[in-house]
Amino acid sequence: MKKVLAVALLAAALNGFSQIYVGEKCKITFFSETKMENIDAVNTVTKPVFKAETGDFAIKAQQNAFVFKSAFMQEHYNENYMESEKFPYATFKGKIKEKVDYTKDGVTNVTMEGTLDIHGVELPRTVSGTITVKGGAIAMDAKFDVKVADHKIKVPSLYVEKIAEVIQVTYHADMVVLKK
Repeated sequence: MKKVLAVALLAAALNGFSQIYVGEKCKITFFSETKMENIDAVNTVTKPVFKAETGDFAIKAQQNAFVFKSAFMQEHYNENYMESEKFPYATFKGKIKEKVDYTKDGVTNVTMEGTLDIHGVELPRTVSGTITVKGGAIAMDAKFDVKVADHKIKVPSLYVEKIAEVIQVTYHADMVVLKK
């Protein structure tokens, strides 16, 4: 009985010090703006994970879950540019550098350093954003640019004027404590 009580107390103590949050609602969008055509897509099926105590963050976005206004654009994105069968996910693994008090409601500007892997090319990235704490839940927001050439995404010469060299990525997630 004493062992069971000790394990239960230890688990409760660890849980209090290492809250793990998961994305309840997450939205990743990207936008390519050119004189010829604007292209945007949204992914709402991604579930990020965040460990408050350490600031560790990870997200794995399925490429073919990005939805476009046009089925033709979506097909080209997956087959010709992202090669989604070969590179099915884009990932980011990083750590929030600032200390955030997750017990107090408010908005904190944060910087996340980590590795962005798109199209099989891993690059170090620093992403700025905000964390909003409200009623025990947190929301994460960020906006950053991705250079197509940095991730060896080939754009055929026919389409070079229709696809921006730099893609704007916007991220929002409503995070809740992982139920154990």
